[in-house]
Amino acid sequence: MNMEKNNGKSNALGIFTALVVGISVGFIAGILLAPKSGKETRQQLMEKSEELIEKSKESLDTVMGRTKEYVDMGKVKLAEMKSRGEEFVEKSKEKIVDISKVVGSRAEEAKKKISKVIEKGKDTAKKVKKDLS
Repeated sequence: MNMEKNNGKSNALGIFTALVVGISVGFIAGILLAPKSGKETRQQLMEKSEELIEKSKESLDTVMGRTKEYVDMGKVKLAEMKSRGEEFVEKSKEKIVDISKVVGSRAEEAKKKISKVIEKGKDTAKKVKKDLS
């Protein structure tokens, strides 16, 4: 998906570049091949240059607007991903706490059982010692 976005940006930049180059080449060829006086040619060059600059500004504004849209969409997606990540972390913490409570209570139960077995073992050892004496 990221590659598609990059391709879209590259395509927009390529289209913009091709537009500017195409307009410039057509403009220059048209003026140079037209049979006019130097003054008329210079005047036409000025007018066409101003038109080209205006069109370039409009195209740049369009590209900038789209870029801003992509940045804004990226910010929204990033915020969504951050929120999901925070939710995941919070749920994971809760599960870890629950698991540690279960493990802790079972460890306490095991400790009590082991203590009872040890006491029984000590009692049995005393009886065996007494019986052997």
